[in-house]
Amino acid sequence: MKKPFRRAFIEITNSCNLTCSFCAASARAKSFMTPGAFEAAAAQAGKLAAVLFLHLLGEPFMHPRLPEILGICSRLGLKVNLVTNGLLLDRFGPEIFNEACLTQVSVSLQALADLPEDSRARNLKKLTEFALHKPSGLIISFRLRGNPAELFIKETKAALLGALTENGACKQVRDGLKLREEVYLNFGSIFDWPGGPGGKQKKGCLGLRHHFGILSDGRVVPCCADYDGALALGNINKKPLAEILGSPGALALRDSIAGKTPMPAYCASCGFTAPDS
Repeated sequence: MKKPFRRAFIEITNSCNLTCSFCAASARAKSFMTPGAFEAAAAQAGKLAAVLFLHLLGEPFMHPRLPEILGICSRLGLKVNLVTNGLLLDRFGPEIFNEACLTQVSVSLQALADLPEDSRARNLKKLTEFALHKPSGLIISFRLRGNPAELFIKETKAALLGALTENGACKQVRDGLKLREEVYLNFGSIFDWPGGPGGKQKKGCLGLRHHFGILSDGRVVPCCADYDGALALGNINKKPLAEILGSPGALALRDSIAGKTPMPAYCASCGFTAPDS
């Protein structure tokens, strides 16, 4: 049976090992979901969403009990996409990537841009080695956001093509390239976070239609960009997730975000928009 949402973002921690210039600056204290709290969230979210993402802000590999959390997802029969900056992939050993729940690891390569050049090269080499020796069936998606004319983008793309393709041969797919079997390089622009100054006209967005998020403190937010819970709808520690998402307030916010009614002011500066279709 098709689930009502494509994705659920569960922020297992809002702690990160980097302070990237493109990322939002959160006002929240650093916190980590306990495995028990995560299981309660995942069991509810998994009934509603096809795939779980274990972040909203934060680096999932910063969570000291990530292997246990992935084990919970496997036991619950869930599918997981891990989004990471890639610097801590070896923290728990290679066996973590054999978890049955894990379908994709998405690496945000723009995180490397703020590193010293020698560290950047060293970490990029580790990432290409990871892609070359990954378990069969696991998709690796490298994400490279920014101006294609920038030197960092050019050099990083060239390094990946040199390390992961045969003589530079690759296949164009949607917004990126297929470098080899189950390994992709996707492109995009650096987006603007919501809540900032200014704004722009937009027809609508996908929050509460395509996805929703759960912050590390249990608050339910309408989208993957509401990093401080500005539009929080409730808390799963106090009320069931389905009840929160089905509440009159959530349904009204969904219509507002979709552009059926005036869009929330908080969303005006956000770089995420829904397709025209």
